Amino acid sequence: MQPHDDTDRRSTILRAACTLLQQQGYHHTTMDHIAHHAGMSKKTLYLFFPSKRNLLEQLLLSELFVSLTPSPIPETGMEDQLRAMVFQMAEILLCEKRLGLMRTIIGETNRSPSIQQLMTELFHNANSKTNIQNWLEVQKKAGLLHFGNAADAADHLFGLTIGGPILSRLAHCGPARDRENLHHYLEEGLRIFLHGCRTRASMTGMADQ
Repeated sequence: MQPHDDTDRRSTILRAACTLLQQQGYHHTTMDHIAHHAGMSKKTLYLFFPSKRNLLEQLLLSELFVSLTPSPIPETGMEDQLRAMVFQMAEILLCEKRLGLMRTIIGETNRSPSIQQLMTELFHNANSKTNIQNWLEVQKKAGLLHFGNAADAADHLFGLTIGGPILSRLAHCGPARDRENLHHYLEEGLRIFLHGCRTRASMTGMADQ
């Protein structure tokens, strides 16, 4: 039972930290505040996280850096694989909890060099290639997609699909799209991306199916 208890406690601490960071900001949130909000002693808190910076790092890794790029489903065709990955990413990233954390971190990076450094380190230490970048390279090698650089292609794909809705939500410059409207927007972005990157071989393969 102990590992399960530890997992629950760790999750409780991370939830408390996420809530307080969004309410108070990084510098006004202390380990005492987090321990109190999590309903445990500061001694217990330090058993899981040796410092506030480490706690923030683990929170960001768990919420913003882990499992945000789903793996493709190999049994489906190229276009269906891409659609599934983009839709899954939208589901993950457009969660209000993650959007709130993103807003907080964006604000903190403007005020805190230490947060800027942490974010730089996390991006640097994250997997050098996301699942989508790897997937794009596989499609390129198979002759189904054409582009210069997989990282740039992934950025173009993100900008054409999820980027707009995320920016709108982060900046509160527009209402959240309902599910049908969002799916239509994502489909249009996918169509534009594939129009620019799909090779004749992949189009011929689709025509033969």
